[in-house]
Amino acid sequence: MAKAGIGADAVRDMCHAELSAWFEDILSSLGIKTPKEEGVIVSKRLRKPEGK
Repeated sequence: MAKAGIGADAVRDMCHAELSAWFEDILSSLGIKTPKEEGVIVSKRLRKPEGK
């Protein structure tokens, strides 16, 4: 929130649609993909390759 210049009071006063759009914008700027339909994103942690 601080990087966006938005205070906690402003976020608390946002309606659900505005808050959802704001979060989606933040996630996409971080390169995080969101599902296009109602679904669950499943991720799997991969181990780091062992050094040879």
